[in-house]
Amino acid sequence: MDPIFTLQWSEFVLAERLQEDLPKKHGYSVWIPLSRQEKGVDLAILRRRRDGTTKTVTLQVKASRTYRTSEPKREATQRHAFHTWFNRFEVPDEADFILLFGQYAPDVARTRNVGPHWYKDMTLLFTNHEMKELISNCRTVGGKEDRMFAFGFDDDSKIVQVRGDAGRGQRDFTPYLLSNRLDLLRNALDA
Repeated sequence: MDPIFTLQWSEFVLAERLQEDLPKKHGYSVWIPLSRQEKGVDLAILRRRRDGTTKTVTLQVKASRTYRTSEPKREATQRHAFHTWFNRFEVPDEADFILLFGQYAPDVARTRNVGPHWYKDMTLLFTNHEMKELISNCRTVGGKEDRMFAFGFDDDSKIVQVRGDAGRGQRDFTPYLLSNRLDLLRNALDA
């Protein structure tokens, strides 16, 4: 019997994107652990060979369904078109970076066939320290530990935290979008 290797959809999408953004011609590679028991490394290892040396960073992926919100009952209520919901989790020391992934259909009313590139995703990139800080500050309005945290958005131009912040201040996480933080990965690999 041949062994079977499977990969979560979110990990596949992000591995493909990272290969595009950090191409082989510039010395980068995306590696996927074959063992699903690799602690703290869900997606891959990025490597860059330079002068015969190799630098590695590890990534963990946390995925969420993306929910379409209903129209508010009151005109004064403002809601984002989409929400993601993440369970609070223990941030593994083995992961250098954590990716929070949520895929969505930008136009749910579309009736014509669509290709795979039509779907969009909201992917945030955090360092291990930044993710531990976000999790440790994840609180309910009453100040107790919140078991979940969430982000709201209409598109990728603005991502805000809508749960897990005691003040419900809708903290802006747009700078944490993967597309805005690729230099952070490059710098970690060049260090």
